Amino acid sequence: MESGYFNNLRSHNPEAVAPRNLRLRLSHAVSTLRCLTIPKCYPTVRCLDDKAPMQIPIRHEWEQQAFCVSDLTEKSSDDKCLIYSFGINGSTEWEEKMHEEFGCEVFAFDPTSKLPRDVAPGVTFHEIGLQGDEVDVSKTHSHQYDALDASKLLTLGEIIDQMGHTGRKIDVLRLDCEGCEWGVLKQLACSGESELVEQLMVEMHFQKNLGLSTDEDILTAADAIACLEREHWGVASMEVSGCGPADAQYHELALKIIRGPFFLLYVTMKRLPEEQQVWHGYPNHTTSYAHIVSNVANNVLPEYETYDVYPTKEKD
Repeated sequence: MESGYFNNLRSHNPEAVAPRNLRLRLSHAVSTLRCLTIPKCYPTVRCLDDKAPMQIPIRHEWEQQAFCVSDLTEKSSDDKCLIYSFGINGSTEWEEKMHEEFGCEVFAFDPTSKLPRDVAPGVTFHEIGLQGDEVDVSKTHSHQYDALDASKLLTLGEIIDQMGHTGRKIDVLRLDCEGCEWGVLKQLACSGESELVEQLMVEMHFQKNLGLSTDEDILTAADAIACLEREHWGVASMEVSGCGPADAQYHELALKIIRGPFFLLYVTMKRLPEEQQVWHGYPNHTTSYAHIVSNVANNVLPEYETYDVYPTKEKD
């Protein structure tokens, strides 16, 4: 079965024929993911009133991800903001701040944590997680955390129904799920469920044990980004962060995407205004589809710099 990524590609370019050549598919996928990691390559979007994204100070500074604070402060006092945060790992500091600062109703989720339901003032905890698409959750996790139990995973629509929030928009959906984000983003964007969300705050990983271990994982991640673009999402904030050394093992193609040995990104996204035109066609602004097709037909793949994250060792 063809990857959904190229079905989306056809929707942008009706004359394009979905390629069956795996090398071509992976070449497109790498280009798409590289574009996501390069500032201003992927479509960008401003916060309300042109205010810049801001961080909410917390003790765990490495988790201070910027988002469009003004989008929350612009809401009327009788319209409470709604926050869903997935992957808290026992810490609700950020979630508590969101309630204290903005009066939001905050719901924290983690299928690997055992916490009381009323975990903090204004914060409700549930031992469930988001269901991703085409991701083996038993193998997708940091060495610091337990693997996810698939029986505790639901789609966003199912969780919204279970929480009694049908008909409400989620103002901020935060994903810090240690590798499940690519499958979750694909499920959300390609199913249309991302329409239920105003802002996405995502910790994006590129390591083998954090979501990108196989060729199919690379294609799944590219599907996710293709569907987000199709659904008119843009990048509001992008911040480079890092993973621990024990997690820094990479698929060969991921080494053509990352820009450092412990590379991960904090990306905040929101929908582009209707009047703002997004660029159409992958893999990026400068490399045309036809050019890559021609190169692959001639057994030539695009040249990408590969980051040498592994020290050279002599073989025994």
